[in-house]
Amino acid sequence: MKDGKICFGLVGLGMGGETHARELANVSGATLAAVYGRNEDKAKAFAERFGAPKAYSRFEDLLADPEIDVVNVVTPNGLHRDFAVKAANARKHVVVEKPLEITLEKGLEIVEVCEKNEVLLGVIFQMRFGEAAKRLKSAIDEGRMGRLLVADAFDKEYRPPEYYARDYWRGTREIEGGGCLITQSIHIIDLLQWLAGPVESVYARKKAVLHDIETEDYAAAVINFKSGAQGLIESSTAAKPAFKGRVEIHGTEGSAIINGEWDEIFFWDVGDDKRIDAPDGFKFADIDNPRLMPENRHGLELQDIADAVRDNRPPLVTGKEALKSLAIVEAIYTSAETGQEVSVSKLLEKCGIIS
Repeated sequence: MKDGKICFGLVGLGMGGETHARELANVSGATLAAVYGRNEDKAKAFAERFGAPKAYSRFEDLLADPEIDVVNVVTPNGLHRDFAVKAANARKHVVVEKPLEITLEKGLEIVEVCEKNEVLLGVIFQMRFGEAAKRLKSAIDEGRMGRLLVADAFDKEYRPPEYYARDYWRGTREIEGGGCLITQSIHIIDLLQWLAGPVESVYARKKAVLHDIETEDYAAAVINFKSGAQGLIESSTAAKPAFKGRVEIHGTEGSAIINGEWDEIFFWDVGDDKRIDAPDGFKFADIDNPRLMPENRHGLELQDIADAVRDNRPPLVTGKEALKSLAIVEAIYTSAETGQEVSVSKLLEKCGIIS
């Protein structure tokens, strides 16, 4: 901590790292104190661009910096464990951009090492911080939607071929851990399970329908919730033009459709609330450039994490919370490969989570 501010050290200087750097500037009581990148010149240029006073080309040097309170891991998916575990062992609090890791085993290791070292672990699932999502969560928790019957998540995005070609790790099992499901749609999967979960089991299929990648650009799953509700998850980066994602919840007392990315309510008919039947200017089409997506809810979650460090409490999205969506993704991949229904609850039980 320096001058009363929580000091963040950023690892990963790509698109996600830029988002964290921009939004940390809006977090009260916090500052971006340092960045790390293997390329010294790139790290210095990034630090200068975003006003960070220090740039490191050795991760060990960032960890040795006594002013750094929190390490933000915004690297490719399959490298999260390596950086997060080292940060936790250095007694730094840890923030990991979604997904927590590419397998439950690696994700659980991060959780356990953070617990062992008594450091905070927060995982970025910023869609939970939108007003539309919070309104729907309250309606469900308060019973105003009645018994849930159907809960779906549809995420039909588009990424051009160069999106996968320009980065060595995209579309790979070893580093990305999958395709559209684990990188793009895990956001909306997390939102769905947070709203309507826990999830009991899944039955799925996946395929590369457009892009020349070894992982999927389309996946679909039938979802069984512990509540008895049923649902669908559909994920793609092959839908052109891109469509706005939707979480659709139907209960005995009402229905709602929201978009977590843009924080919009597409449809609302719950109890005595005023009905919403598509907002003014509503369009199905979405942009396909992730750099132009809204970032302000990243700032809201980073504010919660900074406050959690200061107040010595868990953040709103913990590592164990992040394991829930990762378990759904892992179950979908296993089901698609085996042709069998896969129990999500059993995967989580192995992680010590009883849903």
